[in-house]
Amino acid sequence: MTKEYMDSLEVFVDRLTLATVLEMLERISHKKAENLRVHWQDEALAKLWDKAARQIEQINIDV
Repeated sequence: MTKEYMDSLEVFVDRLTLATVLEMLERISHKKAENLRVHWQDEALAKLWDKAARQIEQINIDV
């Protein structure tokens, strides 16, 4: 991971809040899982993306 990417992500967190960024990552993970199922028939990888989404959802942020 480069400093440029870190800086970009920090800007997102500063503008949107950490909770919002995590919610967006959760939604993206679910969409990736759905895309893998529908277009690639890759249930194994889709399950991993769903698992990631559930783990992100479990993170409770009050910042």
